[in-house]
Amino acid sequence: MRNSVLGTRAVDVASTHPQPAARAHQQRNLEMGQACELAAEKWKSDLGPECEVMVGAPFVLAGDLSRSELSGWLRETIGPAVRAMERSYFRQLPTEPVSVLLFGSERSYNHYAQSLFGEAGISIYGYYKPQKRTLILNIATGDGTLLHELTHAIIDFDFPGAPDWLNEGLASLHEQCRFRTSEQGSWIEGLANWRLAGLQEVIRQKQLPSIASLLDERSFRGAREGTNYAQARYFCLYLQSKGTLGDYYRSFRDNKTADPRGLLTLAKFFPEQTWQQLDQDFQRWALELEP
Repeated sequence: MRNSVLGTRAVDVASTHPQPAARAHQQRNLEMGQACELAAEKWKSDLGPECEVMVGAPFVLAGDLSRSELSGWLRETIGPAVRAMERSYFRQLPTEPVSVLLFGSERSYNHYAQSLFGEAGISIYGYYKPQKRTLILNIATGDGTLLHELTHAIIDFDFPGAPDWLNEGLASLHEQCRFRTSEQGSWIEGLANWRLAGLQEVIRQKQLPSIASLLDERSFRGAREGTNYAQARYFCLYLQSKGTLGDYYRSFRDNKTADPRGLLTLAKFFPEQTWQQLDQDFQRWALELEP
């Protein structure tokens, strides 16, 4: 039997016949398992005998690591991260297989990115291919990029069409994070990271765009991409410090049709502040952070 990284929910087995909700849940699990097995067979063919492949629904892990190493990444990083993200933000977890390709060196990572997808020079760390629901990672660089790209993969199911500032801000937040647990479950907590120094320098130069302009930004990439990443990440961390990040994310997601950029939703969380006051408070807070 294949394992599910998401665990199983208790089902009342007192009745001989499962209730409709339980039957539907079992059917979805069966279909997901079958889909993951099909994806695993394809990766075995595409990657060849040098690589291992394993299923931990809804994830398919593959790469030039040993099977025990793949299992360790699933058990110790991917599984806890998914459960913590579900607890912290997400309602809808993957309904299709998500493939996670883990390569043990930059050399093998580059080799397989080229041979599988004809791609080179995208990133030395890894990236996510949303059309293929596939993460490709140089895992020798650590787990920061894995958690970043994993966030993208899950948010695609929970908040399709999320604006770049939120998608990249939340994913970047998880580059440096920790999992915390309580009787209510686990959650994920972002920490300060290497992006802070650049953000603080831009603030000191009085060149940081306003929060409102970040949220309304239609071209997240380009000349200001580095600053946009840092500002989006640390604004998510700022919301986390206020205890409102999860609530804001869910409220924004649920009202995305009426508020596609999240501005109106954000204003409801800071009713006593003007946009200028919010900018001032955010920048003051960011300058006081320690790397």
